[in-house]
Order: sequence, then C-alpha cells, then structure tokens
Amino acid sequence: MHRLSGYNARFLAIEIFSYFLLLVPWLGDFFGAELLRYGAPDLILKIGMSAAIIVFIFLLRDVRRKSRSLELLKKNLSLAAIHDLKGPLTSMIGALQLIEDNNIDLKMRDSLLSVASRSTRDMQKLIQVLLDTERMEISELALERIEVPPLQLIREAVKPLLPVAEETGVSVSLPGDKDLPVLLADRDLIVRVFENLMLNALKYSRRGGKVAVSADFSDGVLRFGVSDNGAGIAPEHVKKVFEKYFRVEGQEAQSRKGSGIGLYFCRLAVEAHGGKIVIDSAPGRGTTVTFDLPVRGPAR
Repeated sequence: MHRLSGYNARFLAIEIFSYFLLLVPWLGDFFGAELLRYGAPDLILKIGMSAAIIVFIFLLRDVRRKSRSLELLKKNLSLAAIHDLKGPLTSMIGALQLIEDNNIDLKMRDSLLSVASRSTRDMQKLIQVLLDTERMEISELALERIEVPPLQLIREAVKPLLPVAEETGVSVSLPGDKDLPVLLADRDLIVRVFENLMLNALKYSRRGGKVAVSADFSDGVLRFGVSDNGAGIAPEHVKKVFEKYFRVEGQEAQSRKGSGIGLYFCRLAVEAHGGKIVIDSAPGRGTTVTFDLPVRGPAR
C-alpha cells in the first residue's frame, strides 16, 4: 500500500515536470522570436513535440488514476477479508469461552464445539481461496488432476451447504442419475467452485426460493450450472461479477458484504482447467451461472 502511494507521488511529480516540457518548444516565441521564423518544418516539429508531450501527460494521468483505483481496491479487499474472517473468529472465540465454563452440560458443550469447528473451517476456506487465487494469477498453482465422477463431485460440494439452505428456507434440487463421463480435474478446486456458486445462490435467494444444480454432457464438454430465482443482478453489474474484488451493491447491500473474490476465484479455477464460465441474470429473474469443463482437461 505504501509503495503504491510512493509511485503515485512520483507520477504526479513527472506529470508536473511534463507541463514545463510542454512549454519548452515555444519559449523562443514567448521571448519575441517570430512563430514562423524557421519555416513550416520548424512549426510542425514544435506541434509534434507538444502533441507527444500531451499524449504522455494523458497516459500518466491514466496510470495515476488506475494506481489510485488499485490502492482503493486493495484497501477494500483488506477490510472485506477482515470482515469475513471476523465473523467466524468471533463465533469460535465465543464458543470456546463458554466451553471454559465448568457448569456447562455435555450437550451444550458438544454444540459449541461444533460451532467452533465450523467457524475454523470457514476461516481456513477463505484463507485458502485467497492464497490459491494469488497463485493462479501468477500461474504457480499446479493442478492435481484425478478422475472424478461428476455427480459424486456435485453431491460432495452441496452436502455441507444443505443445512444452510434449510435455515434460509431455500430448496435445493440436484441433477438426477444420468450417464456422464468421468471428469479429469483438480477435485478440491472444482468442489470449491461449486461451494462458491451455491453460497452466492443461497445468499441472494429469499425464503421460499429455489436453487437448482445441473450437469450435462455434449461434444466432449461437461456443462454445469447453478441457478436461483432470487433478486438477480443489474445489467451494468453482470459483465463485472467475475472481476477481482467486485461486489454487487444495491438495496440488499448489507447482506452482500464479502471479499469480492469468490466469483473471480471461480473464473480462474475454471479457466485453469481449460474451461469457460458465464453468467445470465436480470433483476427479478434470478441468476444462472454456467461453466464448461473439457472431460479430459485442456489440450497440451
């Protein structure tokens, strides 16, 4: 963060100096020399130099603007990550503090231990997503490909989230038994893609809503989908949802806090497998996220 601020200061200094350079070709004219004293070629040269400096200034201003945006994004990510970690950490500490009370009965103690354990796993998942995202960005994450039955993978991803769906009053439907080819993929990464998509679908669904998971095969590609009939996403936000740190804001902003990295992680994980992920959504119509994975992985 401090390094970005330092670069911004340097860019500003260079920009100010560039304004001075912009005047240099014309200083002779300001001090009484005739504008066309050296003829048309001299004038063209001056105009060309000034134009080049103006373009350079505009490029510098654009770099400064993007640098400030990146600085703000990093700050927002830090705050969002702290917010996401604070919830499970608070739950875990609270549960453990209550367990220290000697008067607590065994049933309550087991329940509190379950809360602490779940909170620990939530923290671990968020930290792992942040680490894997950074590694995928710089192509340092080696995929551990194994053969995985697609329907089994879906059930593994969805099972831990069924209690969440029950709490929020949202029904979940899974694809029925069908003949699908075995998928060669990094099981852990794809499970987490499903978890992220399912959590988003549940978070944006209202009580009584429905979330549907689908799986189909065609032309050597397995197509998975997660759909909900929730609030949907405005058109101006749809094209940005897979960008890093982007978070949808709106009337339900309080319920939509997060690191803004979940869907970005999904895109990187799917693309690392040679696949593609897309989203279809509109306000009041719900959201469907679909991603394709080649059965045997990307061609080498």
